Amino acid sequence: MTFLDEVKKSLASTGKQVAKKTKELTDTVQLKSQIASEKETVTKSYAAIGKQLFESASEEEKERFEAEFDSIRKSMEKIRELEEKLSEVDGSIFCPECGARITKTSIFCSHCGKKVEKCQTEVTAIPDALFEEEETATVSEEE
Repeated sequence: MTFLDEVKKSLASTGKQVAKKTKELTDTVQLKSQIASEKETVTKSYAAIGKQLFESASEEEKERFEAEFDSIRKSMEKIRELEEKLSEVDGSIFCPECGARITKTSIFCSHCGKKVEKCQTEVTAIPDALFEEEETATVSEEE
């Protein structure tokens, strides 16, 4: 019996140690997650301040941050160019209201909800299969 009692005590002790370590790990992960969340909040706030400064900078501030402002402008222009290339590749357009990228066939912008004018969709090469599907659907509805 002594042997079994020792095994029982050993298992109980090990179980308590595992539970303690698990709690410590859980607490650590939760704290790290909270820290990361707060750091993200700070980063977003810094970005918001920087954006406001960029958009409403005085002449003195424009001179003070000239290199940073130029870098932002160049990156924004590069983003515009890349988005235009992407829209050519994937067949999307930009919402005239908010600038969000949407599909050419969209009736409303999925970002702001504004109705997209038909002339904005630039219907160029619609596959014949699309028309065939529509004709089939119309015939089915009439029957």
